[in-house]
Amino acid sequence: MTLTANAGIKKSFRARACENCRLRKIRCDKESPCSSCSTLDIACSSAGSSSASRDRPAQPQPRAALNQYEHKIDLIQEQLSALQRTVHDLTRPSVPAAAPNPPSYQVSSTPAFEGQSSFNSETRLARDVAYSAVAGLHSDRPNEDVSAALASLKHSLDKHNPAQPQAERQVTDSVQLGEQLLPVAFVVAVVKKIKTQPPFCLVSHSWRDYLQIESLCQSIYFPSAPVPAGSLTLLHGLLYFVIRDYLHEDDPDLAKFDASTYCKFCEDRFSAGLKSYEMMMDPTLEKIQALLLGVIQAQEESNIQLCWTYLALAFNMCQTMGLHRRGTLQHESLALAEVKRHAFWSLYTVDKHISLNLGVTSHFQDHDIDADLFTPSDKPQQLPWDVMTLVTVEFSRLQGQVYDRLYSTSASNANVTERSETIEKLSSDLMAVRDKLLAIDVSQGLYADSLHGMAACADFITYSIQTIIHRAQTRPSNAMAISTKCFDAATLALQSHLKCFAYFRDRKIHKQAEYVNWILLYPSFTPFVIVFTHAITTASPTSLTLLHETVTSLDLIKTLSRGSLHLYEICTAFVKTARALLDSCQTLTGLEQHHDGLLLAQADAGINISLPDVTGTVEGGMDGGWMNSADIEMFLNDFIGSNRSAMDILGSSYMS
Repeated sequence: MTLTANAGIKKSFRARACENCRLRKIRCDKESPCSSCSTLDIACSSAGSSSASRDRPAQPQPRAALNQYEHKIDLIQEQLSALQRTVHDLTRPSVPAAAPNPPSYQVSSTPAFEGQSSFNSETRLARDVAYSAVAGLHSDRPNEDVSAALASLKHSLDKHNPAQPQAERQVTDSVQLGEQLLPVAFVVAVVKKIKTQPPFCLVSHSWRDYLQIESLCQSIYFPSAPVPAGSLTLLHGLLYFVIRDYLHEDDPDLAKFDASTYCKFCEDRFSAGLKSYEMMMDPTLEKIQALLLGVIQAQEESNIQLCWTYLALAFNMCQTMGLHRRGTLQHESLALAEVKRHAFWSLYTVDKHISLNLGVTSHFQDHDIDADLFTPSDKPQQLPWDVMTLVTVEFSRLQGQVYDRLYSTSASNANVTERSETIEKLSSDLMAVRDKLLAIDVSQGLYADSLHGMAACADFITYSIQTIIHRAQTRPSNAMAISTKCFDAATLALQSHLKCFAYFRDRKIHKQAEYVNWILLYPSFTPFVIVFTHAITTASPTSLTLLHETVTSLDLIKTLSRGSLHLYEICTAFVKTARALLDSCQTLTGLEQHHDGLLLAQADAGINISLPDVTGTVEGGMDGGWMNSADIEMFLNDFIGSNRSAMDILGSSYMS
């Protein structure tokens, strides 16, 4: 028993440090093997550990092997240090870094904006809570389970929410870039002209930077990297509008160039760029600006469906970039933030206008917008245009409220009292905005003549929307009616149009086109239908005369655009029908006039407007398109009976 115990003692303990520990000059626990050698998984030996070892010559470890072991230990120490730093970073409360000020026009992609209810937002909040909780622990180092869990959370968030957005797709057309661009000499001449005489298109739309074309040319004509699709499309769009303006003015500085050909080239490139796949991916400011120009062009061409499509795409980009929220632009430079605000509110304005006249809900919803308006310029020549643009935003907001509170599905649930109060409030607010627009001092602005023209159109726009507001009036029986206020507003709208037409009729064609495309079309047809309905219900010669004068004015501008021709042909057909009915002493049935002037459809009979067939009585007379009485009858039943938008009905098959 004694021998066995002694042997065990000898086997488990040494009198001297092992050779490895002695060479490495570290403390040895003198176990056999010692803990250091066991950790490194190397042979542990020491002189005097046994008689055999004393008799056998010493076999020292090769120096190379010791260096290898020391290297392993160094690596382990480095890994431990790295782990300690990681745990320290994980437990430190996360503080968002201040965003650097970007350049004036940044073309890189923007991380997608997400509201507070999004899943990613909630996970980031949970992460911050977890980090803060660990940071508040009394112990200096969290245990291994907490560290592992935090590391896993961080890895998951980094994987699904990369810090850097994906790079924007670049233009990779096989055609050489130089073959896609206008001659440098011509573009230089255009830029010089912009500096001395800013074009009407940029001034009237309050474009924030007249010389954006110059900066785009510098990055596109002399690229240090592939050119983004948004930049190229925006350049062609800006050049198209600018060159077109100078062509309208017969500018002598561009006379030596083939400016007409270059303008058409830019228009084609611009249209192709808007429809390209690259324009639909990775939203950027320049793409939004290009889509804004596309919206303007589509509205000028009376292509409302294309306009609506571009608005939808631009809205998605604005929402993705968070331009509808004030907080998104807090860390932007002032110049860049103002450019983004301008683009956003310009799209908002057109969206509300088209929404009301198409009878569909708008893309830009006021309840989700808190973005600031852009600041008016301090330059006297630009200031009136900027103020007018901002007043137009107010007017557009009212247009959105007209649809939301009077014509949307939810609005139909309001009782008669609520509806009447809404109509009076919107009508009053509309007149207040109109007064604000008329109070603008336009005398010092660039293109002051056009500013005066827009102010002259304020009444026509106001009374056209007043007609739409009062058209929503109902009786307790829910029978649809045309109130006296609705008819009066419609009459004032057509009379205001005749005054505007007198202002524009002797001006250049492109100035007449401005009035037709931006003022006359879309809201004007609702007043026309109201006056027409009144004329054929009451056999009013005064209403018929007003309709006839309106069509006569449309005849003089019908060739300016596809939309003006379409409007002229439809109004002509209505006037022919109204005149034939009055000449034959026939009137509309299904509506009756009350003593207060109200035109009311009988509730118990439903909406069943009947129009006598007057096809054989309108031969000759005014030139223009033709709709038979059955077409007009169907239109009136839709318009009055369903409260549908006039422009929505105009798109129906029977109106094609």
